[in-house]
Order: sequence, then structure tokens, then C-alpha cells
Amino acid sequence: MKKSTVLVMLLTVFMGNFSITKLSAQNDVSATITYQDFYDNLSPYGTWIEYPGYGHVWRPSLEGDFRPYLTNGYWNYSDDGWMWTSNYDWGWAPFHYGSWIEDINYGWLWIPGYEWSPAWVTWGYVDGYYAWAPLRPGINIGIRYNSWRPQGNAWNFVRRENINDRNIESRIENNTNNRFDVGRINVIDNFNTTQNHNYYYSRGPELNDVEKYSNQRVQPVSVRSVNKISDIRFDGNQAAMYRPNVQNPQPKEFRRFDSQMNSNNINQDRVGLPANQQRDNIERLPVYRAPQNSFRSDGGGGGRRR
Repeated sequence: MKKSTVLVMLLTVFMGNFSITKLSAQNDVSATITYQDFYDNLSPYGTWIEYPGYGHVWRPSLEGDFRPYLTNGYWNYSDDGWMWTSNYDWGWAPFHYGSWIEDINYGWLWIPGYEWSPAWVTWGYVDGYYAWAPLRPGINIGIRYNSWRPQGNAWNFVRRENINDRNIESRIENNTNNRFDVGRINVIDNFNTTQNHNYYYSRGPELNDVEKYSNQRVQPVSVRSVNKISDIRFDGNQAAMYRPNVQNPQPKEFRRFDSQMNSNNINQDRVGLPANQQRDNIERLPVYRAPQNSFRSDGGGGGRRR
């Protein structure tokens, strides 16, 4: 009896320690990176721009049309909510940190952030569709954004039964000619907070709701952190994600708007220029390089024209 009691106690302690370790691994973040690491990793894939009112923003260099949280990716349900899984090599950063704006002359621009989440979007539903749209800057900072409404052309719509489709871009139904009345969208009030600064993010549709409409079982993805971008993996219902703490972001090289930007270029329900013309506009912007002595972990730095 005494031996059995001791064995049970030891097993209980072991299982308790195992559970604690597993929970810590799920909530843990990868290594801390500096602004130089952060920006240098994205520079080969796009252009950094000094944008009035938002500091340094990034535009991916892609052919054809691009929409964040739609192009070349899909949704996975994780323990932390619906997570955008990107097929781009650079997808670990712009879809899990920061926010997006759409400039009619330059296309979609990413504003860096410091906190990781499965996705920075607002979720809703209308009729038989789920809808989501990228958060604009500042919406996610410490407030619940269930009362905020994106512009009509920022929303993506897909039938509820297709939200878990791996080729979701082919399932999307755009809001052309205001087909969907965005004022009727019911915002999904389902929030979590991030690990470091308790910023609110939306978990998205409830799992049992999705399973009811899709008539299939959705296997949640288990997420763990890795310390290198090259270690990112998706294997069945296992995801190895690179999600470092980001400190003091500042790019070495960027482009700059020399004239005052027209604020009407963003957050408007207007059709933007064709994608190739937007890329040409980016290429015409003057290039600057930050002074070498600004690349240190505790400060920023201005810039000089190259």
C-alpha cells in the first residue's frame, strides 16, 4: 500500500510538471530580435518606405494583385484562435505583427508591430458568409474593436462552409459594387489578449460553429515556437512558428515620400490603381539609407538620401 501510494504521488508530480512544461511551450515566444534583424529579413522581399504618419512601412514586391490575409495562404484553427498560414517565405512577420493600410496609389502597405497574434483582423458574419478584414493601425492597442468597422472594400467574404478550405482564395466573393451591405455584418465578439502587452485580438468564429456549417470535424493545430525562420514547419496538425520579440524596428534602407501625402489615399472605398502602376510608383520614390551609427539596439536614427 505504501509503495503504491508513493508511486501515485510520483506519477502525479511528473504529470503535473509535464503539463506545465507543455503549457509554457505553447505560450512561449521565440528569440528576441532587433530592428536590424527584423527589417533585413524582409528587405529582399519588398520595399521599405518612410510614410507620413506611420513611420517605416513595407510593401511586398509581388506580381499581380495582392490582398493581405487572402493571397497565397489559408486559415488554420489553433489553440489561440484562427491563424493565418501564409505560403510566402516572409509570411511569419506581416500577418502576425502589426497592421495594414491600402493606399490607392501604392497598394497594400504593412505597418510593423511588436506583438505576435494568430492574425490581426476583425471577424464577422452576414447571411451565409464569414467575413474578415485587416485591422488598421491603432485599433488593436488595448481596446476591443467590435465597434470598429473597416471600409467596405477591405472585407473578404467566403461561405461559412469554406472557411477552412486550403485554397480559400478561389472561394472568395469580393464586395464588388457593394454586393454585401457591410453595415449588416455582425462582428464576432470573441477576443483573446496577447502574451506580452495584453493587446486584444479576435479569435474568430467558434470551432463548433464552423464544424456545424462545414459538416466536418476541424482538427485544431498545435503551435510551438522555433528560434529560426528556417525551422518554420507545417506538418498535419502541428505548426512550428517563428514568433520573436521585436525591439526598436528601423530599416537600413528605405524610400521616402518627399511631398505631403494626401490622406484621402487611404481608408477610402475607392478603386486603387492597377497593381503594375502601383509598383512603378514605388520605384520612382527616392532611396535613403540610415546612418551607420544608428544601427544599435537602443536607438533609432534618421536617414540620408542616397
